[in-house]
Amino acid sequence: MGLQDAFNKATKDWDAKKDSANQSDLIPAGTYQVVLDKTDHPVYDSGWDCLRFSMQVIKGKYASRKEQLRISLATKTKTGKAMPDFVVSRNIRTISKVAAMLGLTVTPELFPDNETDAYEKLVDAFKPYEGKTLEMTITVTPNKKDPDNPYRNYDFGPGIKVEEPVAKEEPVTDKEPEPTVDDDDLPF
Repeated sequence: MGLQDAFNKATKDWDAKKDSANQSDLIPAGTYQVVLDKTDHPVYDSGWDCLRFSMQVIKGKYASRKEQLRISLATKTKTGKAMPDFVVSRNIRTISKVAAMLGLTVTPELFPDNETDAYEKLVDAFKPYEGKTLEMTITVTPNKKDPDNPYRNYDFGPGIKVEEPVAKEEPVTDKEPEPTVDDDDLPF
């Protein structure tokens, strides 16, 4: 796509005087076949850190687009209050659901009391599963405090089965074996 095509696409149904330049181009709500592209533990300038799953859509209209899930295991809010139990539980269940759909068994050892250690253990546990497929369903619900940024909710199911190529074995034949050459037979 050339720059003029990009300009036309970027400004279609967009008013520079009224609309934000930072309009997001999020994958819409729906169900998608995805691959776990990457799992990491980013730490942002604000000090907030999380477990981040990067999911890449592999089929359909949005193929090659990525969705990033940022999951916090913080047990305290930024003001120091206890994080509501339902938030921590939901986040642990989301991690466990992704793991189960990929074939990873999640154990309590992956969740030590130190949040940073938990992120690092989870990243290590998920690394071998990068490249595996699963189904991701995105739903959107209203955000009363910030209506322009609705909540994105995720659920997961098993991915499509990708058959591994099997090495073809050579049949055993009664052919004569390859001749062997001794060092004495070589001209040099």
